[in-house]
Parts: sequence; C-alpha cells; structure tokens
Amino acid sequence: MDNQCLILLSKFSVAARKFIGSVNSAKMIRDNHYASDIFQQIDEIGDEELILLSLDLQNVLGMLKLPEIEKESLHEASKEKYVFGARG
Repeated sequence: MDNQCLILLSKFSVAARKFIGSVNSAKMIRDNHYASDIFQQIDEIGDEELILLSLDLQNVLGMLKLPEIEKESLHEASKEKYVFGARG
C-alpha cells in the first residue's frame, strides 16, 4: 500500500461520511465484499465527485477490470506495433 492510495482512501472516507456514515478504511482494504457494498451505496447516491473518488479508489485497489473488448484491442495493438525487426 503506497502513500497515494492512503491519501485517496482518506479523502474517500471523509467525503463518504457525509452520505453513508462512517467508513472503515482498514476493512475496505482487507474485505472486498465490504468495499463492494460501500461502492454500490456510493453509486446509488449519485454524487459525481464522490463517484469519481470511488472509481479512482477501486482502480487503485484493483477492483476495476478492463472490459473484454478493450483487452482484445490492446492485445491486437501490441502485436501490430513491432512488425519488422531493426534491419528490415
């Protein structure tokens, strides 16, 4: 856990407190089910700034996944990038 993640987690916890009450930061890091419930409650509230914080935190915690279409296009783009070697 790096410093940037802790800063983001504390910002999220303070902002979410206004809407859903206290958020256990340590439990959010350890328990994916608890974190998913918190993120779902935030999505239902609809506050844009809080949703953006939520998405950033989910990304840092590794809870967001790329859709299959994007994964395939990234994989194809990496194949096309280096078609020839250095000499031809």
